[in-house]
Amino acid sequence: MKIGDEIVGPVKGAWHLFIERTESLRPDLHKYCRSLTGSVWDGEDLVQDTLLRAFARLSQAPEPINNLRSYIFKIASNLWIDKFRGLREFASADLPEAAQPEVTPPFEIRDAARHLLTHLPPMERATVLLKDIFDLSLEETASALDSTVGAVKAALHRGRAKLNETPEHVEKKAPKPSPSAALVEEFVNAFNERNLNRLLAVMREDVTSEMVGMFIEYGRESAGKSGRSVLHHTFASPDAWLAESRDFDGELIIVLWAQELDGKAVKSMARLEERDGAISRVRYYFFCPETLSEVCSKLGLPARTNGYRPTWN
Repeated sequence: MKIGDEIVGPVKGAWHLFIERTESLRPDLHKYCRSLTGSVWDGEDLVQDTLLRAFARLSQAPEPINNLRSYIFKIASNLWIDKFRGLREFASADLPEAAQPEVTPPFEIRDAARHLLTHLPPMERATVLLKDIFDLSLEETASALDSTVGAVKAALHRGRAKLNETPEHVEKKAPKPSPSAALVEEFVNAFNERNLNRLLAVMREDVTSEMVGMFIEYGRESAGKSGRSVLHHTFASPDAWLAESRDFDGELIIVLWAQELDGKAVKSMARLEERDGAISRVRYYFFCPETLSEVCSKLGLPARTNGYRPTWN
């Protein structure tokens, strides 16, 4: 079954309108998700998942949403707690010893300042963040967590007590798998040459190319289509973009420089996933200003954000 423009067009328009109407909430939403997950990348993923879930549920809302901020925070809290529970259940599943997979914890702890907060149980962490960092009332916190005021008070008491403890040591987790240096270098060189064929040659046939928060292209053919793909918007101005690889917390990422009136600045980033020696996924963070700013700040690079929505059609 093919979905025609009579459906796709209005849905895209509604999504862009939704992004516009929620722009004022994005900084706080990102800060909350970043604090929950302890990782800039996982935090951005949670932001995007939250927005998609909120958008999808609008059609099911029986009444107008009077407090959008609380509504968004509630969805983010539930998504994160559900994911945490699911991973915990998976890790403790009663599997034959030989068949047990190595479960990599999903969230990264990047410095000692976040150690205790990121090691609180999910409900306590969310409660402390909502009440003490985002200054929600007890009633608002309970609503955001689908809980009661009494349960929130108890979780808040436990969380605050644990935050006053002094850890004996800070556990360091192994960095997430990074794409090979050779593959990243090939992507960078092909991008800077504006050599589409060379770039597509290092991608799997089933590659996904995603402009985070905007759209996803499925398959190598879709990723290379002139005039529609992510690459088109960067290749269209041959002198404006330059790719460069950088190490960020043990992962090789690609920063994309653009020429501005006041000099060059990083306006986007890309992360690659590799499978069988080829690129299986590319994610461009063009419309993720908080993530772009944090990563560039840590790398000591100038950044120029692009807002949350594209200016092209």
